[in-house]
Amino acid sequence: MIKFYLATPQRERSAIILSVTFKGKQYRRTTKESTLVKFWNPQRQRVRVCRENRLANCTNDALELWCQAAQRAEVYFKKGYTIPSSRDFFEVVDEEYYKALERPVPSINTPESPSDYYSDYFERYIARYADARSIITIRHYRTVLNKLKQYEKMIRCRLQFEDININFYNQFRSWIYGQGYSDNYFGSLIKVIKQVYREAREVDHLHNLNGTAHKNFITVAKESDPVYLSVDELMKLYRLRITKNTVLNEWPDLCGEKAVRQRIATCELVRNRFLIGAFSGMRVSDFSRFSESNIVDGMIMMRTRKTDTPIAIPLHPVIQRILESDFDLSKTISDQKMNVYIKVVAKMAGIDEKVTICEHRGGELKEIRVEKYTLISTHTARRSFATHLQRSKVPLTAISKALGHKKVTTTMRYLRLGVDENAAILAGSSFFKDFEGEE
Repeated sequence: MIKFYLATPQRERSAIILSVTFKGKQYRRTTKESTLVKFWNPQRQRVRVCRENRLANCTNDALELWCQAAQRAEVYFKKGYTIPSSRDFFEVVDEEYYKALERPVPSINTPESPSDYYSDYFERYIARYADARSIITIRHYRTVLNKLKQYEKMIRCRLQFEDININFYNQFRSWIYGQGYSDNYFGSLIKVIKQVYREAREVDHLHNLNGTAHKNFITVAKESDPVYLSVDELMKLYRLRITKNTVLNEWPDLCGEKAVRQRIATCELVRNRFLIGAFSGMRVSDFSRFSESNIVDGMIMMRTRKTDTPIAIPLHPVIQRILESDFDLSKTISDQKMNVYIKVVAKMAGIDEKVTICEHRGGELKEIRVEKYTLISTHTARRSFATHLQRSKVPLTAISKALGHKKVTTTMRYLRLGVDENAAILAGSSFFKDFEGEE
């Protein structure tokens, strides 16, 4: 009989134990997997899969592999008449487990070259560009590396350069999609993985492989349906009075006058920061550090943090009014909190119409209807700015420079005209109005 149980169920997190009863003897050992105790299902002897526990599928996959390895060990020892020792039994379990992963059992006597492992080189790659690339880019590299390490933990082996091929691509994609991530998130990971793989080959000459050259080893990039805010909606935000009542409507459990005042101040900070972004087009990493020293002769002058590109944008009247209202530009808030609070503030302002969006998730296209405020993020401000400039017939190249983009194609992804708006523009052209074709 094979079963799994928690080593320390009285604690918050526990290791998971593999227990095998064979020929009347019990064999027990840790699987080296662990879970928060609240997610453990003792009946199924597996980790509950839920939104709060995105690694559940990885852990359960590993437990299934251990179970299959133990079953094969039982078959192996049934051929003999002696009862194996615990050491002998688990040697066979390990051998079967790693065989299932198409990996030899690691030996402490076998020297390993750090350059053989993809993640070791990835660490050196990040260190190489730590000072040459933006903090945001380096942070994304670190995110990708951490995801790869989680994947290695799930398959219980370390990836080498020879492993980065179409088989890895398909298995890694299934693992990412199994955690509920979007196609574009998977694509952002693959883009960096290919980039690092290529540099190891072409710059450091660590391999001469072409595992990423397969026609299906692609960087997925699906066109999404992110929203932008109309001028009327932006002005709703601007005119919104954030009071004790509006705050308590959203946070009824908030206790004490001090807590209410702090929440009002946070909402006002988020609202004003967002509007500065919406009327200047600055990235959140830029409008969060915007100060009056960046205003020169009625222009916002600064270098973007992400691309180190100089930008010059006329100071919009709404931003001027915010600055004149004694808004303290020195107050800061994290991107994560901004994204949470701006949805609540937009809801307070009544930006709650139902919108239909297409979402690419897990390799499937799904159409869903949601309230508009749930889709608003800090990036919505920048997208709104670009779209309104386009509707005002500002040339695309000028919009691109205002956004600090190096490529016009990047700018085009920001523009959000509806189908009806696009049709109206076409209908107003001379091609449809003044055409005099032959009968």
